Amino acid sequence: MPKNLTNVKEDILAVTRQMIKETGYSELNIRNIAARCGVATGTVYNYYSSKNQIIAEILLNEWNLMLRRVDQSTRHSAPRIDKLKIIYDELNNFMINVHGKWFQTHPVENTEEMNVSKLNEKRKLLRNQISEKVLALVQPAAEKKQHSREAVDISDIIAHVLISYSNEEAEFSRLKPALAALLEQLADASI
Repeated sequence: MPKNLTNVKEDILAVTRQMIKETGYSELNIRNIAARCGVATGTVYNYYSSKNQIIAEILLNEWNLMLRRVDQSTRHSAPRIDKLKIIYDELNNFMINVHGKWFQTHPVENTEEMNVSKLNEKRKLLRNQISEKVLALVQPAAEKKQHSREAVDISDIIAHVLISYSNEEAEFSRLKPALAALLEQLADASI
């Protein structure tokens, strides 16, 4: 009779996250993850087909957590540029503490599930999520107005800038004048 395992999926994610911090991505494998979780290798494969699939879920969870923190932090009344800094700081934290630590020294293997076109697809999806956060700074979702093409383009440019420069760990003060000008254009385009 199979033993009853509870929270195995959560354990796999937590253990994998810890192992990446300790030894890096390149040392990670399903056998070691299973051993640290105290389960059979086959049990891990019941949930995930590869270590890349585990990593993808961890990254998605971390990204969604970052988006929730952005939503929570930008709810209060503050100048738009300050809210943009919150988004930038959260992105910067994600790039340094999640994405950067894991992948700058331990690149992901090029496998079917992590091929370039799929990664570009994900990158575009994530950029669009940031772009939506930027649009929301100017026009709250409650207004439900259709955004102009210009407003969407400007918010997309801002999202590109935020993501690119957070990946380079640039200081927000360096970007602030250009972003403030783009925010003004975005506000004008949203009227």
